[in-house]
Amino acid sequence: MDPRDRDCKAIVVRLPNWVGDVVMATPLLRAVRGAAPHAAITAVGTPAAGRLLQGSPFFDRYQALDRRGRHGGWLGWWKAGRDLAAGGRPDLHLLLPHSLSSALVAKASGARCVAGYWTRERGLLLDVKPRPAMEGRRRLPIPMTRLYLDLLRALGPDARDERLALSISADERARAAVELARLGVADDEPFAAVNPGAAFGASKFWTVEEFAATVRGLAERQRLRTLILCGPGEEALARSIAQAAGAAAIDTSAAPIALELLKPVLQRARLLVTTDTGPRHVATAVGTPCVVVMGPTDPRHTASNLERTRVLRVDVPCGPCHLKVCPLDHRCMTSLTAEMALRAAAELLALPPAA
Repeated sequence: MDPRDRDCKAIVVRLPNWVGDVVMATPLLRAVRGAAPHAAITAVGTPAAGRLLQGSPFFDRYQALDRRGRHGGWLGWWKAGRDLAAGGRPDLHLLLPHSLSSALVAKASGARCVAGYWTRERGLLLDVKPRPAMEGRRRLPIPMTRLYLDLLRALGPDARDERLALSISADERARAAVELARLGVADDEPFAAVNPGAAFGASKFWTVEEFAATVRGLAERQRLRTLILCGPGEEALARSIAQAAGAAAIDTSAAPIALELLKPVLQRARLLVTTDTGPRHVATAVGTPCVVVMGPTDPRHTASNLERTRVLRVDVPCGPCHLKVCPLDHRCMTSLTAEMALRAAAELLALPPAA
């Protein structure tokens, strides 16, 4: 079903679970809204994604799944689908995850058309099921922004705008200002940020020593203090980096900044140095330059919106492996140095402000 059709009045978009993938799905949400401006659009995803997407003009309602984005087995899947149908049977249900469970929920919603990428496990549950291009036995790595838009193009609309988009409310700006003041950051103080964590797994971690050296280098060369950001469970890592970096670091580990407040906080930051994880895409969406230290993941998955991003990586025989824990010596990350990050930072900071 083409979302531009007059009889396509109710659309559900099942979002990915990972924060970075949610941000990379915003071009798809924009394109769906543009194709069906009068349809009632429901976005479905994790509570965290809902907080991040607050204020978005691209959907009318947000329905949260449980905190893991799962549904608790067959009964849970059926209930989640029936909840979606409570306001009326969806005409179109777009599935961005490749999971069987997401397709089962879509069928339980009674959607007239379920569209998602084909997999062997769920092919019979889909009405529109393009097959992604393959590279050997694996899906060909293309930017996730493009992969999601390609799904919509399979339905008809020629969607090609891959720009990321997040909304920031006045309330979020005010709360962020309070948080920064609590941390001792003046209203007019320029600062950088580093994001050392990665919910994906330990294979994405850079070393405490290199992060700390980067923070000290930003203070010495750019006169910038640096916020050490952290997510749930990453407080000890952030504390270790702050302690190793000394006075140049602003430690947030005692009261981590809420996910939705990363938008205004990162928009105020001059620069973000980060692992290949969600805050990277938040920074890009709000126009903040970004240095990414990338190890086990294939850079082609995120090769869009790179105008103000520098990706640091080295080719190693064992990579990109996409393993959560390195079984060898973690050479893809230990080969990256603070000096490389500082050179990239200087290059980005010399760019004119984004238009």
